[in-house]
Amino acid sequence: RHPDTSVFASVACRSMPSLRSSAMAKRQLRRSFALGALALVACYMLSNAFVAPSLGRADAGRIDSAVSMHAGGEYTGFVPDMQRRTLMNLVVVAATAVPTLVLLGAFAYYFYPNVGGGGGGATVCGDKAGNPVSLEGWKSTHRPKDRELVQGLKGDP
Repeated sequence: RHPDTSVFASVACRSMPSLRSSAMAKRQLRRSFALGALALVACYMLSNAFVAPSLGRADAGRIDSAVSMHAGGEYTGFVPDMQRRTLMNLVVVAATAVPTLVLLGAFAYYFYPNVGGGGGGATVCGDKAGNPVSLEGWKSTHRPKDRELVQGLKGDP
């Protein structure tokens, strides 16, 4: 082997990561552009997803009726009387109050849950046979810090 080839090989190996990173950067840039273009196409398609296609003017196929030709925002002189206004206000308040009160009730129930009575009081401690064990009876037959198994909840040993 010629001594210069090993130098050339080491230089080529050192410059190889930069070539790889440059190629990876170009590849990443192409991917980013492709992803951006795909996102733009998806946004365009979603914006037109629920709209009917139109060719030409938007109202080209519409025929003006007599009602729509005379329907305007001008003042006609009609003002609802106080009884109708009161009824409309009551309808609006009632229709708004029902869901509002339901939501407020659920919110209050979350923070202030039902804390009513429970399962009927304390559970009696029993021995192996299920007979109740009293504190005085336990103290008379056992020394302090003496441990002995008694019956647990629902008869568990």
